[in-house]
Parts: sequence; structure tokens; C-alpha cells
Amino acid sequence: MIREKKQKARKPQKKVNSLVTAKSGLMVNTSDDVWVILPHNGKGNVVCVGWVHSSNISDDDRELILNVFVHYVRTKAASTASGIVCNVKPFVMNGIPSLASVKAFWSGLKTNSKKGLNQFFGTLSKQGNERFEEYHKYTSSHLDKRKINTLDSSKGALSDIEFDSLAKQLNEDLQEFDWAADRDLSFYQSSTLYGDIKNRVTSKLLLSIVRRPIQISIQKWSDLIPTGASFHDARIHAMDEIGTVGGQTLQLRVFIAKSSGMLFPRECPERYPIYLSEDISKTLGDYKKLIFQGLTLLMESAKIEVDQSELLSLMRNLPMFPDVGLFNLRFDSLDFFKKLFTPISTAYHISESSITNALRHTRVTSDRVADCIATSNRIRHTVLTRGAQDGLPAVQVARITGVTVPAARHYIDLDYKSRREIDLKYTGNEFLKKAFSGTVTIAPETDEVIVDKNFNAVGGARNKRTCATCSTLLGRPLGCYGCPNFRPILEADHRSVLRGVEDKLAANRSSLINPLYTRSIEKMERQIVWVKLTIAVCDEELARQRALDA
Repeated sequence: MIREKKQKARKPQKKVNSLVTAKSGLMVNTSDDVWVILPHNGKGNVVCVGWVHSSNISDDDRELILNVFVHYVRTKAASTASGIVCNVKPFVMNGIPSLASVKAFWSGLKTNSKKGLNQFFGTLSKQGNERFEEYHKYTSSHLDKRKINTLDSSKGALSDIEFDSLAKQLNEDLQEFDWAADRDLSFYQSSTLYGDIKNRVTSKLLLSIVRRPIQISIQKWSDLIPTGASFHDARIHAMDEIGTVGGQTLQLRVFIAKSSGMLFPRECPERYPIYLSEDISKTLGDYKKLIFQGLTLLMESAKIEVDQSELLSLMRNLPMFPDVGLFNLRFDSLDFFKKLFTPISTAYHISESSITNALRHTRVTSDRVADCIATSNRIRHTVLTRGAQDGLPAVQVARITGVTVPAARHYIDLDYKSRREIDLKYTGNEFLKKAFSGTVTIAPETDEVIVDKNFNAVGGARNKRTCATCSTLLGRPLGCYGCPNFRPILEADHRSVLRGVEDKLAANRSSLINPLYTRSIEKMERQIVWVKLTIAVCDEELARQRALDA
């Protein structure tokens, strides 16, 4: 109690100027109340530490707290650094609490607060403060157990319908864009014009390479080269680079998002470059031409003459997805422009939050929830889950998705037989209720009639345009069951459809190259479930109508 009174009476320590370099490359004065640690408005771009400077805590505690924050600012992503400050602030505002106090309030903390304090005390211990080793031993052994629920309909893996819908929507969005149109500089200075196509390309790339938004945000044009070429990177072995495959395809160097000891985001590339298909390679090629045109217009507006080869060379260190602010940049010499962009610079790189938001706003059709939101985490969950279902080893699944091998093993170890049984029982309950709300015995004239192999009507399509662009591999009418656009006819002979697909499934099972590899027939099995559910609902509705008529 006496010690606390002395601390309250103590005047705030005089600020001492000390310059440190944030992981992004920005210089930070630790005596400032607000630390700007990102050159753009990304997640965690500012860290507020004014409360540390103005608090009446002891000088020793103030120094220890600031040392931890400086460590995170220098070595961790901005979002992580900002998160640790927010999570520990409520518990150290009056000084670092005693271990007894930590134990007393620990059980009532949220998971993020527990993680933040564990990181805080762990860093203090690693920095040579031995008295905090007991703190860290306690906090690390009393963390909430990690739970991965890949079955979560809002945060877990996407269903086949959701994943296919996402891919289709992203492709359609890109197909609508006219790459060959003439554009002036105002196009690139607009967040709704240039910003829109940039968002479409980042979303497509994120889905293609299954990586985190921050990994895409730090990409430069030097990271994209043709297959058969070399990055000349000391950390990437020539044997791991992708050789010529005969087509006009590209390979992408991606940097590890989370790694201890890194001083800047582009320090440590993944060992294996990512092979890009012809489709995404063409998209990125068209997008690079678009950026090149924008840079040409920017140079003309600054009245700087530069030939095409020099400008292409200059682009190597430019962000692959530059912020709109780049095209509003004012400069009077090419040297100034060159100094602004280096192999490790992060100036005018798009923020990871803008990539995240662009994907979240993509329309996704779902067979489970009314409002399906796609995120990079859900995409990784989906690919990890499918890889595990296909029997891929943890090492290969980890390489495909960029996660660690231990993280991939969480998916490999799941009981997927049980998972599929849960999926089958869950499928279609709410969806079928909506499909049959207002069911009619005769399809309306506005519907497109869908027939079976005997040309008997089994349903209608609510939206003809959507039905016309459908590319389901299973074809009509089997591929229609379970689709939000399909309106089943109550009295139709859905059992004949079921008999036909069951015969087809039996034939496919007998011709499997490997009896353990059932992935190729899973869609057919899933459609059988939809047909059976449709039959069950039809029988129930017909029985109810007969009871009413009687």
C-alpha cells in the first residue's frame, strides 16, 4: 500500500528521444505519444502509447513496458504490434501487476487478453528479466485450448457450392472489365475506377495462391517472372524454381507472413515459388500492362521523359498492387522516384485490410446460410480440408497453403468420415424449406422448365439468365437439385432421377482406379442426398394435402 502511494505521487518521467525502425521501414520516435508504423492506413498503422508516458507508474515499469512495445514494432507485423498494445493496456496502466494479481483475474479474461499478456510476459522474459519467467510459465500453461471448427457454416471451410460460386463470381467480375480501353490519369487516381479492378485482381490472386492478404499486399513486380527464369534469390534454390512447362505461364515469389526475427516484411521468401496457371498468368499480364500505362501517364504529367525499357526496369521495385496515392504523387525528378522504391520498401503498397474487404464484398451463393462471407481464412480452411480428404500428406498440404506442417496436421488428423456424415444430415434443411415455400404443381411461365432424360418436367429455373450460364459438370437435371435457382415440381417423378443417378454412381465406383480415392464421385453422392431430400419433402407435402382434402 505504501509503495502504491509513492507511485501515485511520482511525476511522469521526462521523455527521452529514441529513434527505432519499424518493420515497415518507417522511423519511430519512442518519445512520441502516437507511433506511425505503416506508410498506409492498414490494420494497426498507428500505435498509441501516450498513456504510458503520462501514467504515474514507476520508471522501471515504464521502461519495461516500452521495451516490449518497441520489440513488437521492430519485429512483428503492424497488426500484431497494435494488438499487443491494446490487449495489455488495461492490465498495466497502473504498472506491471504482481503474479498473485495475474492469477486472481486470469480466469475471467477473454482469450485475446490471455494471449496478449502471455506474449507480453514472454517477451519480458526473453529480454533477460528473470523475475518474469514465473509469469510466463503460468500464463503459457493456462491459455485456452485452440479450437479449429472447420464445420462452422460462417467461419469454417466453404461448401462445394459456396467455393464454386466464389470462383465463378470472381471470374465473371474480371471478364466484364475492358483491358484494351483508353484511359487517362484520372482513372488511376480514382478509388472506384482503378481501385475496383485492383480489388478484382487481388481477390482472384488470393483465391489462386491460397495465401494471406498481407502476403499479397507486399508483392512487387520483381516477384513475378516467367516459368523457366530465375529469381536469383539466395534463399530460393535453383532446383526449387519452376522450369519451363511449355505454356506462357508465370511463377510467383511469396514472402513468409509470420516468422520470428525478421526485420522487414520482404526478408524471408517461401522456399518454393508458386506456379500460376495460364488463366491467372494472363490476368496478371493484362493488369501489368494497365499499371504500365498508368505510370507512363504519371511520368508525362510530371514532364519527365523516360523510355519504355527504363520504365519497365523501374517497375521491378514498384508495388504490384499500388495504392491510389501513387498516381497522385508529385515529384520533379526521376532520381527521387527511384529512391522512393527499393527491393524492401513498402511505400504506396496497398493495405492488407483493403484486400480483405474486397473479398468479403464478393457475392457468394450458399446452400447453408443466407449471407455467406468469403475470407482468406475460409479459403485456406477449404483447401486444407479438401487436401486432407484427398489423403495428401501434411507436408504437401502445408506447401500448397503456406501454413506450417503442424498446422496442416490439425486437418489431417480429423475424422472425415464423421465430418461427411454431419454434412449430409445438415445439408438442405433450411434451404429446402425456402425452395418449397409457395410450391406449385405447374411451373410458372416465367420459369425455364427443367426436364429429366425422358423429357418429363421435374422443376423450373427462377432466373433463366443464371441457369443459362451454369456450368455444373453433372448437367441437368441432376446438377439442379440443391441449387438456389431450382424450383422443384411437387408431383414430378423425382424417383426416376434418383434411380438413374444411383445406377451411374454404381458404375463409377466400379471403375475407380484406386478404391481409396473417392473424391471424383463425391459430387454425385452429394446430389443423391439432395434428390432424396427433395423426394422426402415432396412426399410430406403431398401427404399433408391429402389429409386436408379428406
